[in-house]
Amino acid sequence: MTDLERFVRVGNHIYGDSVQTPKLVLRSRAILRVLADEPLEMVVSDTGLPKHHLRVWVQALSKDGLYGWLGKTEPRPERIQRAKGSVAQMFLGSLAEEHFESLAHDALGQQGFHITDDRVGRTDTDYRLLDSNEHPVCRFNIKFHGTLFRESREYVALDPKDCFALATYKIHGALRRQDQEFLPYVFLIISVPEFPRKVIEESISDDLAWLSALSGRSTEEQIVTVLAKEPWAEDIRVQIRSAEFRVISARRADQLLKERLFERVHALRLRGFNRTFRGAEINMHLSLSKEMMAFSEFLQVLARTGVQGLSVRLERGEI
Repeated sequence: MTDLERFVRVGNHIYGDSVQTPKLVLRSRAILRVLADEPLEMVVSDTGLPKHHLRVWVQALSKDGLYGWLGKTEPRPERIQRAKGSVAQMFLGSLAEEHFESLAHDALGQQGFHITDDRVGRTDTDYRLLDSNEHPVCRFNIKFHGTLFRESREYVALDPKDCFALATYKIHGALRRQDQEFLPYVFLIISVPEFPRKVIEESISDDLAWLSALSGRSTEEQIVTVLAKEPWAEDIRVQIRSAEFRVISARRADQLLKERLFERVHALRLRGFNRTFRGAEINMHLSLSKEMMAFSEFLQVLARTGVQGLSVRLERGEI
């Protein structure tokens, strides 16, 4: 099997006849047909692709191979493994969002509120909370917590299962957006300690990881959609649905960052941090139990104080 045949086969597996099939997959299908000696005019008629472009693509692929045509290098085993890790993380995030949507629909509907999906723009916002008049109350950004910081007691004086790492630049960006738009920004953390992410990575085939390594985020998202329908995904979905969401506002996270900068951002205290923790972000470490509020309690505050009361508490960093 050639690399092009593999690219088309895996692309067909995850997209089928979907109208969302990316242009790259559609073009590769057409090129493969031409290389299989189908008449160029027939392929052009079936696909609607320009004859000149198709001819150029066929020549380029024949000369430079699939990777040259894509402008990529052939993924090595380590790149395939990183792709599996990236897809696994997106998979967990997707199931967490699925859980939140179900939870929010049941809980918020009783109070006359609802959420709107804001993920399409791929910004730092996943959902917005709206009142009955469609006025925004706050924005939500969902984080999945499953990897423990084993040395957290030593470095930041927190139990590994109670320690959540939030990148300092994300806190800064969230607060800046909040101040620009006058709309409170809220982080929602769902914690499944010691989650066996390796199990997910092992369930992702090399073919899917290979395609992910050669494609963009939209293809990764489609791979996640396909994986979520696999029978093995149900056990993971059940574990996530049994977990609790914790809430912390951007304002509170920023206040804690300033108050406990050297205590909780151990990167600032360690000489050679980048050598010891290669590739690690500069994180603020937060206590899930003591510095965050359960989502159920957040909803109680909303019911008790209304939008204005909730907004005041979020702005003051009390939540």
